Amino acid sequence: MGKSINRGRYGWRFYLNKILGIWREKGESLTFSEIHKEFVKLGIVSNEKYKASTHRILKRLVEEGYLERNREKYKLKVSPKPFDIIGKISEVREKYGDELIYEWRVGGRFWALAEGMILGMPKEVEENSVYKFILNVLLIRLAQIFEALESLAVAAKLAKRRGKNIVDAPIPKTAMREFILNIIPYILGDRSGIDGDGLTTEELIETYKLLTDSLPKEINGQPVMKDLIKNYLRFGMELYRKSANIMRELDEAMFLGGKEAEEKINELVKIVLVAYPSERVIDKQYDERELYELLKHSIVKGYTDALHLAHMRIYEEEVVFRVLNYLEPMLGKERARVLKKLYRLARAGMILDSVVAEYLDFKELKGKPKYIPFKDALDKGILINPFVGKSEEKVIEGLKRRIDEAKRKYNYTIEDMVKGIWLSDWSLNVAPRFTQLYYSGVKDIVNFVEETIKETLEALGVKIPNNLSYLVKEGYDLVKNLDAQLEKDTEVFLKNLRSK
Repeated sequence: MGKSINRGRYGWRFYLNKILGIWREKGESLTFSEIHKEFVKLGIVSNEKYKASTHRILKRLVEEGYLERNREKYKLKVSPKPFDIIGKISEVREKYGDELIYEWRVGGRFWALAEGMILGMPKEVEENSVYKFILNVLLIRLAQIFEALESLAVAAKLAKRRGKNIVDAPIPKTAMREFILNIIPYILGDRSGIDGDGLTTEELIETYKLLTDSLPKEINGQPVMKDLIKNYLRFGMELYRKSANIMRELDEAMFLGGKEAEEKINELVKIVLVAYPSERVIDKQYDERELYELLKHSIVKGYTDALHLAHMRIYEEEVVFRVLNYLEPMLGKERARVLKKLYRLARAGMILDSVVAEYLDFKELKGKPKYIPFKDALDKGILINPFVGKSEEKVIEGLKRRIDEAKRKYNYTIEDMVKGIWLSDWSLNVAPRFTQLYYSGVKDIVNFVEETIKETLEALGVKIPNNLSYLVKEGYDLVKNLDAQLEKDTEVFLKNLRSK
């Protein structure tokens, strides 16, 4: 049997805000059947056949003045106000001061991915080494999910600011990465099982054993830390055997202790989680300090230029060059110069890669409607065509302008862009990003990249370098060399990590 979200006879109280949120307006009346379906949907009642549970909850809500019943319909007697998070924070702080405020941060010494606090959790919680270990895993995941949510919010707000319909907002890669990463936990933890509410912990452990055994040791040259997963899983199993069902104990105490016990337990479960972006949002020098810390660590550890480039490629040129100047005494002049050259090649390549990808998108979507239906294995979806209403002349003109702006603003040459296109998505991939969508089943990827660049530049009216073939091959050899360096760095990193 799958786990149930319901926590026993009085467990519905943990979900009071969700329950009252079913009513959108104070005067709205809902039938028992409508409420029961919502209870099942929200997980307050674990199965549609358990109508008695819904009857019992509704009876208590009427008795306590939350609802009123008129024949077979129920409506709110209180206004459905949004949850007052600020009030809840103030309440906890006034009652406990700093005693029950645990502040968390995910990042390095001078940088942070996300920060936050948990109100209602003792600040000395990390004195328990097991708690600290669990928090480390959960908060890193939370920080990554928070960043994905942040990217969705930014994309949606940008669309509104530009006067676009929210339907046309771009899908952030950060959000998609977290979506893909969380598919398996979501299906196993919340959708699998007989009741469709997730596997039990014992079944999860068995499933993870099978999944781990099936994992390869590497994917496209990227090592999969299979042994580390097994170690974490073994540790998790050991901890699970020693764990206690705290929520069940609270349920029993609430059932046996009556209203007085219920009030005490409600105090225990008053936990408020607050997550907020790191100081980079308001600190103009945040990126500089972050990159400095990353590069300095890599230099001290003896890592290659490949890892340095992997760190640098996402930062603006002004930041990168300033940090490399700071670190020149550690790097040496020649190595600092080489890193600056590699960085500029990668950034130039990103521009050409994005132009080629958009040109190929335009070729494929030209003449098609704005909303293109497609059927995948799971559901019917919609592909949004961004080129509707744009003439071919305008699209080509816009792409050529981006090439010209890169030349003028950054002094990148077409030669730089062609050679650097192989670094446009490195270190995630050893090939340009556009090949992930448009390179399929072609044996000679070098020739494919060359022909696609040639076609794009011809369409844009940009002069093609006489030594195009040489530049493409030189860029390919460069990225393969960097990838070999990164493999060595990865081996050293994994060795150090395993030793810990």
